[in-house]
Amino acid sequence: MKKIYFLFYISLAMTLLGKAPSFELTSDFWNNPTFVQSFMGDYGFRSEIEPRISKSESFILREVIAKGENKLDEAIVYLEEEIEDDSSAALDFALGTMYYQSNRLTRSAQAYEKAIEKFPSFLRAHKNLGLVNVSLENLESATEHLAKAISLGENDGSTFIALGYCHLSLDRLVSAENAYRMGLLLFPGSKDGLNGLINCLDKAGRYDEALNLLDELLENDPQNPRYLQARASTLGSLGKEKEAAVTLDLLRRMGALKTQELVILGDLYHNLTLYHLSLDAYQEALASTQKLSLSQYIRIAQTLIQRSSYHEGFSYLEKIEGEFGEGKSKEDRKLIHLLKAEVLQATGKNQQAAELLREIVNQHPLEGRALIQLGQLAWKTGDHEFAIMQFQRAAKIDEFENPALIENARLLVYLRKYQQAANLLERALLIKQEKRVEKYLNAINNLALSARKKP
Repeated sequence: MKKIYFLFYISLAMTLLGKAPSFELTSDFWNNPTFVQSFMGDYGFRSEIEPRISKSESFILREVIAKGENKLDEAIVYLEEEIEDDSSAALDFALGTMYYQSNRLTRSAQAYEKAIEKFPSFLRAHKNLGLVNVSLENLESATEHLAKAISLGENDGSTFIALGYCHLSLDRLVSAENAYRMGLLLFPGSKDGLNGLINCLDKAGRYDEALNLLDELLENDPQNPRYLQARASTLGSLGKEKEAAVTLDLLRRMGALKTQELVILGDLYHNLTLYHLSLDAYQEALASTQKLSLSQYIRIAQTLIQRSSYHEGFSYLEKIEGEFGEGKSKEDRKLIHLLKAEVLQATGKNQQAAELLREIVNQHPLEGRALIQLGQLAWKTGDHEFAIMQFQRAAKIDEFENPALIENARLLVYLRKYQQAANLLERALLIKQEKRVEKYLNAINNLALSARKKP
C-alpha cells in the first residue's frame, strides 16, 4: 500500500475517534446550583426593569409559592385560573417556571412567550425561554432569546455557554467561540464551556489551540477516555502520529479502546514501521468480542500483505472465511480471492494463483486487478501472447488503464519492442503524469535509439 494512501486512510479513520469531546450540554450544566438559582430565581421581581405587580397579584404569587413547595400541580392549576389577559407578565413568568419544574417544556415556552408579549423587555423571560428552547432543540429561537437577554444586561456565564452551544450546533463558529469564551470568563472551569470551545477550534482547524485546551482538561482528569480519544485524534490531525499512537496505547492499557480504535492504533504503528506492534493491535482487534465488518478485516489482511507479511495476511484471510463462511457477497468473495492470489503469487505458488485469478475473471470479466495479475503470471511462464492479451483487456477498463499500459510496456521492453513500449507509456502519461514513468520512457527512447544505430 502506498504510504500517501495509507496516510490518507489514517487521517480519515482518526475521525472515528471523535475529534473533540461532545459539546452537548450535560447534567453538570443543567443541575449546577448557580444555573438553577439563575433560572428559578425566587419568583421575586425587580420593579425597575421588570413588570410591576398589583397587591392582589402579589397575594396570588405568595399563595402559589406556598402551594408549590409541596403541591406543584395544585399550584399550577391555581395560577392558571387566576391569570387574565390583562394580568401582569410576572404571573405568566411564574407559570412558565412552574411548568418547567414539572417538565412540561412546551407549556413553559408558551407561558414565557405570553410574558414577553405583555412585557417585551422582560430579561428573565427571554433568558428562560431561550433555555427552554435549547431543551426543545428550537435552536434558532433559543439563540434569539438568549442574545436578547444578554443585550438587556444578562451577565450569567451559563447563558453565554448555552448561546455558544446554539451557535456551534448551527455551525456559526466565530459567534460560538465568542460566546464560549465570554461564558468561561464568567463561569471559569465549566466543562461544557471548555468542551464547546474545543469543538469550535477543532472545526476551524486550529488544532494546536484545541490540543492545549485538551491538555488543560487532562491535567485535572488524566484518565478521562473521551478527552484522551479527542487528544489522539487532534494529534493525528497535526500529523503527530507517534504521539497519537502513545495516547491510544494508554487507552488500550486502560481497556478503553473499542475494536475499531484498535485497528486505528494498528494502522498508526504500521505507518511508523513498528510492525510487531501493529500486528499485536490487529490481532487484538480480531479477537475482540466487538466484531469488525468484513471490509475492515479484508483491509487489515491487505495491509499485512502489502508490507510482505504474507503469513499473517494469509492467516487473516483464513480467519475471515471462518468468521463469515459462505454468507459473503459475490463482491466480498472476489476481494478475498484477489488477496489470496496476491499471497500465492508472492510466495511462488503461481499455478494456484493463476487458477484462482481465472475463476475471478470468469465471474468478474471487468476485474482489472485480476487481469493484470494473470498477465504477470503468464509473462513469468513465457506465455507472452496471453500476457499481452490480458494487459490489453485490463487497459480497456478506465480504472485500470494506466497500470495495464505500464505493465504491457514493461513486457514489450523485455521483448525488445521499444517503440511499441514507448507508445504505450506516452498514453499512460496522458492519463497520469508520473516522474518514474517519464524517466522510464526516456530510458526506453535511448534504448530504441541505440538499437537503431546498431548495424
